Amino acid sequence: MFVGRAKEKAALNSFYEKAKERVACVYGRTGIGKTTLLKEFAKDKKTIFFTAYATTDEAELEILAAAIGVKKPVYTLENLLDEITEIGRREPVLVIIDHYPNFVKANAKYDKILHSYVTEQWVRMPVKLILCGDSYLAMEKKVYGKKAMWKDALSLAIEVEPMNFFDSRSFFPDAKAEDALMYYGMTGGIPYALTNLVDDVEGSMMRLFLREEDDVTLLPEKTLATELRELSYYNRMLATLASGKSRVNAISAEVGKPKDIVVPYMNTLMAIGVVKKENPVTEKTNRKKTRYSIKNSYDRFWYQYIVPNMALYYTGNFSKLVSDRILPKLTDFRQYVFTNMCREYLEKESGKDTLPFVVNEIGNWWENDEERHTTDGFDLVALGENEGKSAIIFARCYYTERPIEIATLKELIELTKHAKHKAEGDIFYLVFSSCGFHENTQTVAATIKNIMLISLSDICEK
Repeated sequence: MFVGRAKEKAALNSFYEKAKERVACVYGRTGIGKTTLLKEFAKDKKTIFFTAYATTDEAELEILAAAIGVKKPVYTLENLLDEITEIGRREPVLVIIDHYPNFVKANAKYDKILHSYVTEQWVRMPVKLILCGDSYLAMEKKVYGKKAMWKDALSLAIEVEPMNFFDSRSFFPDAKAEDALMYYGMTGGIPYALTNLVDDVEGSMMRLFLREEDDVTLLPEKTLATELRELSYYNRMLATLASGKSRVNAISAEVGKPKDIVVPYMNTLMAIGVVKKENPVTEKTNRKKTRYSIKNSYDRFWYQYIVPNMALYYTGNFSKLVSDRILPKLTDFRQYVFTNMCREYLEKESGKDTLPFVVNEIGNWWENDEERHTTDGFDLVALGENEGKSAIIFARCYYTERPIEIATLKELIELTKHAKHKAEGDIFYLVFSSCGFHENTQTVAATIKNIMLISLSDICEK
């Protein structure tokens, strides 16, 4: 089943149709659906799809030869590229090299030879090349980075990211809203994980994170291992982030490393797509408010619930781990996932009648109480324009067991007085709730045009 990826397919089709564009690259974490995307894109085209394997140079050429469909007693890369040249003289051909870093490692000269064919012999031929790989650092170094050999020939670079909730919903179409939230949160929108869901949340949890044959899962350490040699402090920092500590000082104290070491670690984790850095959307240069968080909820689940309970994990006592250490403590994780879903809802609905204006940017805002070591703010802040003037939405996302009361609306409006913003036009207040809204709250919102109420069931509505 192929789902979503409309933007990526459109970008690839544009690349394929433009005669002057020669080379594209596709990258992203393991299991994110890069190969599936490329096969879907290539299915109606003359394609040579070569999956490079971590092996010797001679064995690599045998795999390439099989992909091209030629049989010779002895191969050189030049021989095989000449075969592609002959095909290109007869008809347009798309050449896809999956796991490209393996191809480069097989022989240090291979990327130079391939580059020379693309930039010299194939420059006026209908031969298109797509390079694909899992490793952010290797792909940046070899393909799309500022110092990469391919940077001048490269026309398109696509990072394949996790699916949003609305595309992920196709994998659990009949789930009730609460379960849909957990399915999305546990998988993080990663297609491979989505395909491993079963019919209930607890069973899916076991299958995704607690299978004894863990070589068939995509545990976060495996993602890190494709990029990094030494994982101990990276794992410790990620577990610290998952525990709720998000500022450099707190992370430094927890892991026992000075700030000038913590920050480079965080920069590396950001470079490989595991961690993100945030500042309030209206105070982007305020370094005192910088905070870090784990980017994907699949990774967060692992570091929040499994890593702190490794004793139970390694003894295989999965039932106790789930019943005692995970299920009673899911509220914080559900809140995190719900906030992500609310953000995606804003992105999807921007420009429709459900929102008062087109949203140009979505972030958040918070203020730190240094004495109490607490943080208060808005889960989401959306900036845009309304009738030619700047406009802003202040939003809070409540994962709660009770409907939202009027007092919550008053708290939201009061907090906006502390936020630094420059909205010359309208200010709107938006409350997301997992459990709906009290009747009085709905009455007030219906009479005041700049208050909006959105429930989890609204987001999950088919």
